Amino acid sequence: MKLKLLLGATLIMAAPHANAQEWAWSLTPYLWAAGIDGDVGVGPIQADLSVNFGDIVDVLSGAALMHVEAQTDDQGYFGDLVYLATETDEDRAKIELDTTIVELGYLRKTSRIGLEFGIRYWDFDLEIDPTTTLPVATAQGESDWVDGFIGVRHVHEINDKWNLTTRANIGTGGADFTYGIGVVFGREMGSSGQFVVGVKLVDIDYDDTTANGRPFTLDTMFLGGTIGYMFD
Repeated sequence: MKLKLLLGATLIMAAPHANAQEWAWSLTPYLWAAGIDGDVGVGPIQADLSVNFGDIVDVLSGAALMHVEAQTDDQGYFGDLVYLATETDEDRAKIELDTTIVELGYLRKTSRIGLEFGIRYWDFDLEIDPTTTLPVATAQGESDWVDGFIGVRHVHEINDKWNLTTRANIGTGGADFTYGIGVVFGREMGSSGQFVVGVKLVDIDYDDTTANGRPFTLDTMFLGGTIGYMFD
C-alpha cells in the first residue's frame, strides 16, 4: 500500500509538466569498485563478509552498471542498474553473492535542492560454503523485495568545466532500512558528454524468511569509488 501511494504521488507531481518542456537525456555506463562489509546468513549459517574495494577485481565474476536520466528545467526521471557477482574466501566460509539493484525515481527541482522519490528493486542470491571440518552443509538462498525511497540531490557548478553532484536518500519497505550516499565530480568533454568520477555508498539492513521457510539476512554495506562516462 505504501509503495502504491508513493508511485501515485510521483505521477501526480509529474503529470502537469510532462509535455510542457523539452527533455534532455543522458546515459552513463560506469564501474563501481565497491568494497563489501557486513554479515550475511541463510538458515542457521551466518558469516562475516569483508571485501576491500582494492580487491573487488579479484573477487568479481560479473558486473553490469548503468545510469540513465531525462530532465527538464524543473523535473526529471532517472533509473540505475547495478549487477555485481562476487566470489570470496573468508576465514571460515566461501561466499558467493549475486547482487542486483534496480532504481527508478522522479526528481523535482527547486531553486536550491532537488527532491527525489522512487522505488528500488533488490535481488540477492547467496551461497555460503563453510570451510570448517564440521559436517555443515552448504547453505543457499535467494530473496528479492521492493523498497520506497526519498532523498535529496544538489548540483554545484564549480566552474565552466567541472561540476559536483551530491545525493543522499533513505528507504524502507521490504527491508528494515536502507540508505545511500553518492558524490560525483563531472568534467565536461565538449559536446560528447562528461567524464565522471566519485564515491557511492549503499547500506542494507534486511532480515526475512524466504519462501522455503529459512531465514535470509543481510546487514551489509557496499562502499567504493565510481568511474564512468556520461553521454548526453
